[in-house]
Amino acid sequence: MLAGLLLYRSSIVAVISAVIHRDGSSHGVFVPFLSLFFIWTKRENLKKAKPKFQFLGLALLVLGIFPIVFNINSFQLYFIGYVFFLSGIFLTILGPEIFKLIAFPLFFLIAMTPLPKELYDPLANYSRHIAFGGALKILSVFGIPYIKEGWVIHLPNAVLRVAISCSGIRYLISYFVFGLAYAWLYKPTLKGRLLIVALTIPISHIASILRLTSIFTLAYTISPRMSEHWPHIFISWTVFGIILIGGIAADQYIDSKRSAQKLVGRSTAPLPSLPAANSEI
Repeated sequence: MLAGLLLYRSSIVAVISAVIHRDGSSHGVFVPFLSLFFIWTKRENLKKAKPKFQFLGLALLVLGIFPIVFNINSFQLYFIGYVFFLSGIFLTILGPEIFKLIAFPLFFLIAMTPLPKELYDPLANYSRHIAFGGALKILSVFGIPYIKEGWVIHLPNAVLRVAISCSGIRYLISYFVFGLAYAWLYKPTLKGRLLIVALTIPISHIASILRLTSIFTLAYTISPRMSEHWPHIFISWTVFGIILIGGIAADQYIDSKRSAQKLVGRSTAPLPSLPAANSEI
């Protein structure tokens, strides 16, 4: 593991820097703690599991060193390679029984990696179109007057520009990552997990629309200062938290209703008929 830290140190530092400076990975600060929590939930099974040397781990090690061997100019791929390298060490030394329990927490660390600019910018512009357009439709419903000029909105008392950083791309990535975590913790089937992860995409767009709508509305009704840095941050985190908690609560409610219906169905099911007693003597 020390060798891995030395080989991949520049990519590890780059990812940590991106997390600290919220450079496309503002959610990344939660990822290592979630990974540790995932492992903690498996602590009883880990106590029972027995380590066993496994040569298949060498295949992951080889995959991990690909970026180094081919000198790929991408710290994102280097960091992903480090995760594979680390996973290969654990599989080789601890064996498949233990690795199966810690595989997802290990590979979940990849979620810390910020998207490369070539992918980030198109996604950000796509999210910005949806968020800005949706917010303007809601403003029209509210009767708030505005003039749209490119990515600029002219309100009667303020002129605001929707920058790339306000596009909703951070919501999209963060909800996706938290969706992965929630699905792994609470959904036992592959179908349920895929559904949760897929739902994070429309949920993130709804949250982005509500966020911009809130900023525009508060800037118009209270003060243009509501669009400045700290009010902007407060509104963003408030909307993010409300939608996240609301989504989890809704899913838990639906699951509890389904469980209750299954219990009712079982209790009302007809009892199997007993064979008729033989009356002959």
